[in-house]
Amino acid sequence: MQRYRYLHEALARTAAGQLPARGDWDLKLGLCRHLYEDAEAAESLRKRIPQMRTSAAVLNKEPDPCLTLLMDELIHARNDYELAVGIYGIIRPAMLAAYRNHMARTQQIVDQPTIRVLRQAAYDLEEQVRWGEELLEALRSAGAYDEAATASFAAKLQACLDAAGGVDGQGERSKDIPVRDRSREPYRLPHRSVRDPRSMGPTTLARTGSPLKSGDPVERELVMKMRVRQEEMTACELIAAVYYSQRNMPWAFYYDLARHIWDEARHAMFGQAALEADGYEWKSRPQYTSDYDVNAPKLPGAQYTWLSIGIEEGAMISNGKKKEYEWCRDVAKHPLMAQFQDYDWADEVVHANFGRRWSPELMGEELPFVREVAKRELNHFWGEVGAAQQQWEAEAK
Repeated sequence: MQRYRYLHEALARTAAGQLPARGDWDLKLGLCRHLYEDAEAAESLRKRIPQMRTSAAVLNKEPDPCLTLLMDELIHARNDYELAVGIYGIIRPAMLAAYRNHMARTQQIVDQPTIRVLRQAAYDLEEQVRWGEELLEALRSAGAYDEAATASFAAKLQACLDAAGGVDGQGERSKDIPVRDRSREPYRLPHRSVRDPRSMGPTTLARTGSPLKSGDPVERELVMKMRVRQEEMTACELIAAVYYSQRNMPWAFYYDLARHIWDEARHAMFGQAALEADGYEWKSRPQYTSDYDVNAPKLPGAQYTWLSIGIEEGAMISNGKKKEYEWCRDVAKHPLMAQFQDYDWADEVVHANFGRRWSPELMGEELPFVREVAKRELNHFWGEVGAAQQQWEAEAK
């Protein structure tokens, strides 16, 4: 069970570290959802393991050096296809097989609490593996990937997993740890976030909207709100960078940020769904990535403070989210966007609370000081975005 916990947590961290670097839109959304589901599984295992006469001190330890090497190598996937092969072609299927075996072989009465935990995790894994198979087929069909390099990378991952005796450690273990390959150098987060240039427009710091069907100002405002939601992937990437860069925070920090990441991904899906339902083209348009790109050089505490306190707590103080919901309901009279904005508002309340909890700890300062930092970071951010917006509008004329 310690091995299961470790793999869920390590997969979540890998997804966080890789998210800004991956271009495929569907892969990005999948990583966000599955990171959240991994955190939920790890949370359940963290509650169950100490019930088995096991000290809670073991919950922050790595149970097998070969599993550690497996995840150290995985984070160095060099493209969307390699990462998808590692996660959805090798590791998650092996976890699903191990959980099924565990549930089938354990004593059904004495171990029922464990079975209950694994049943939910296996349910999620089944869906993740099915989704991953479809993604892998789509990526293979798109081509442009080095199959030989991917096969070599996959072989290294499989060798690490085999040396560990499999996910559950019940297989034959190697006496020797496989040699490090790509993980001889530390993984580094990208300086700029990535969108797939084969299917999406270029990244930009400016809001560029979407082509309109009329000159109606209500339509213009509504479509811009849809695009702003769709562009929240950049917020996912920023939170993911904070998640990945922090190694020694309490588990509750990672659990909360996993939820925060998935919420922002859901918001991006809100915008995507609304745009596509109303027939607006968005994918080939320039893709707004300012949240990550402007803040990437900053310290993690400043990054999370800017978002959770500056943006999200600020939206509660100004009633900005309430106003967006009421405008979609009462002015645009758009039921789908009204519902999306309603849930977006609810999520932002949760995120502001996350900010009040974790920004002071990340910065080592009291909340009033943190709020002053947030104001300064907001001023810098809007200055960068404003300059980009002016340049975009000048070039568009």
